[in-house]
Amino acid sequence: MLRSRLATAAVALIATAATLVVPQAARADAAGKGGDYVPFTSSKIVLDSRNGVGTPVGVKGAGSVTTFQVLGVNGIPASGVSGLVLRVGAFTPSAQTYFKVYPNGSPRPGTAALNLPQGQSISNFSFVQPGANGKLDLYNSAGTTHVFVEVQGYFTSAPSGTSGGLVPVTQVRAVDTTRGTGTDKVKIRAKSTRTVTLTAGGVPADATAINAHVTVPATTEAGYLSATPVGRATGVVIANYGKNMHSSSGAVIQLGTNGQVTFTNGGTADIDLVVDTMAYFTKAPNVGAGFRPLVNRVFGQLVPKDGTVDVVVGGTSGMPTKGVAGVALSFEASGTAHATLSAWPLGTTQPGIALTQHQPGTHQRSSAIIKPGVDGKIRISNNSDSATFVYVDVEGWFAEPLPVLPVAQNTPISVAQAAPVAGQGAGTVEYAYVDNIGRVVIGHQTQLDNFCCVQFTPISGNEAFTGQPSLVARPDGTVQVSAQYADGGDVWTSAQTAPKASSWTSFTDIGGSPAAPPATVQLGTGVTTQFGVDADGKLWTYAQTGAVPFWRGLGGTGLTGTPVLTTVRDGVQLFLRTTTGTITTATYRTDGSLSAWTDLGGDGTGAPAVVLYPGYRLRVFARAADGTIVTKLQDTTGTFPQTWDTLGTFVSPGNPAAMIDPVSGLTVVIARAGDGIIHKAVETGQGSGVFKDWTFAQVDQPAPAAATDPTFATINNGSGQTTFFVYRTVNGTPIFAV
Repeated sequence: MLRSRLATAAVALIATAATLVVPQAARADAAGKGGDYVPFTSSKIVLDSRNGVGTPVGVKGAGSVTTFQVLGVNGIPASGVSGLVLRVGAFTPSAQTYFKVYPNGSPRPGTAALNLPQGQSISNFSFVQPGANGKLDLYNSAGTTHVFVEVQGYFTSAPSGTSGGLVPVTQVRAVDTTRGTGTDKVKIRAKSTRTVTLTAGGVPADATAINAHVTVPATTEAGYLSATPVGRATGVVIANYGKNMHSSSGAVIQLGTNGQVTFTNGGTADIDLVVDTMAYFTKAPNVGAGFRPLVNRVFGQLVPKDGTVDVVVGGTSGMPTKGVAGVALSFEASGTAHATLSAWPLGTTQPGIALTQHQPGTHQRSSAIIKPGVDGKIRISNNSDSATFVYVDVEGWFAEPLPVLPVAQNTPISVAQAAPVAGQGAGTVEYAYVDNIGRVVIGHQTQLDNFCCVQFTPISGNEAFTGQPSLVARPDGTVQVSAQYADGGDVWTSAQTAPKASSWTSFTDIGGSPAAPPATVQLGTGVTTQFGVDADGKLWTYAQTGAVPFWRGLGGTGLTGTPVLTTVRDGVQLFLRTTTGTITTATYRTDGSLSAWTDLGGDGTGAPAVVLYPGYRLRVFARAADGTIVTKLQDTTGTFPQTWDTLGTFVSPGNPAAMIDPVSGLTVVIARAGDGIIHKAVETGQGSGVFKDWTFAQVDQPAPAAATDPTFATINNGSGQTTFFVYRTVNGTPIFAV
């Protein structure tokens, strides 16, 4: 049974009650947080090895890295730039190769910007973040070649007040000279022009530019294609196309008067032209989605001939699962036969357009901006007579307005004991809470018999978080904390730098879009796994394993709050409130599947508490609508009864906590009263299911009133177990009752 002895923690930095943070009105990220698109009206060449721009004259060899200045040259701003829109090209490479373009000072990424067949002079668009010193690196994989980089626009790191952001559209074919779509059904003659209107698919006539996929099919000679906005004297080259091939490239094409553009065929032979629209950029500030730099490879495998594959892009690499207007993607394809790829949001109709054409036995790359579909996925179709190896790389994403969450006041403390490692009798105990001004505060306890010496220290710097964080002990002897970021609601994690360490790693943003703080568990497989519910009442999970961890939708409707997790025989049992006030439960199995939901009924608020009995029977405690505490217990078949039993007349404004006393084997439930005093109800006998009247949980001395719900915990001090509960007072002081 609990011994009623109080201990007040030694607090390194005690937070007093703070004013509630009021959420700001939602604004378009393009104006609210930067990421606005600013195009250049003239060519901004920053690297050309043919004439010594940015590098000495001469070809670049296999494995070479060329460093060149981007910011502060040729009219490009020296600061305030979060991302660059580049056209990257090569001239007659001596071998099949690929380029990587990345911030100087950063590790070389696994992603590429351009793939080049031997002897072909082609280009592609790429979205790249500049280095802190304003420089970029270009890596050439094989052979020798001249290199070329042109900046055609940039994204601001702060609101510009004059430019806007990105708006996705349903993919549409705007121009096709082979079919007479959007223009005459006739080739563009060598050294000749063609004026078209690029407002298909809902692009407004006053848009700044479109993101498009440009294809020059079945060429007979090499050349280039430039685009000049109507009403402007000069334009820029948007693609270099090869000889005797289907050349394709991503592009950002500036629009002129009434959305019109004049294309110029700079080659020596007539060409066909296909332009497919993906999105557009607005002129108006405060409108559209802002660019966020991000580099990661999210897919790489063989796709069967005429096959499809679904690829998760939203919810990976720190992206949220909601609020993603589009993802800047680079596609690479290679196979033994000519092929085209199509890619579109999962859950929408496949468009009649193609991306990334490649010749037999070659690797080719193109880029596009695509809005993620159902569960953050896009669907890719391999339109070929042979299997095709496909890579999908993320180059950035565009954020729709995301919520600024208020910092929840007086949230409970989480507790976890680290797993012991070699030479340890017991691991340290770690505590975590988010204080009333949004700091993640960690408590570190090394003297497991002395609660007076727990040192609490904020680890989140100036970042703001909200809600109760979750703690989980990892197999390596460290503890991980997960918390909900107040600006946008995604999940950030940190961990001890080593077993027993008082220091913690920098926070990592793992994305997601939960409407409440996540819950975390260590699965029986050793994988740390998060669970969260979004604003649509849908459950998501994030398993921290694999090359590209991602948030996976588990379905469900009408769910709300933070899941309560209990490890059971075949996985994890989840308990959640529904929007109608009932409690529902399902099993997340170790194979990643989810059982059907079972509604336990009831009518209340807040998170339940769960006790696990031998035989994997579960007892649930919850707060009813009238504030009383109710309970129900599974029978031996795993079935819950229809009705809830009420534990007396005690009324609580918060959530209960419950556990089995490790010595007596009696179930104990605690909750705070309206005056903040913690009360307890104790079972009359082991497994009786009958509880004594509520009494003060702390009787040996006057107890400070609780401003938070209590947290029950049992720790192993190396020679036995200690059961206690912990809460915070109105001035933020942690109180331990042992």
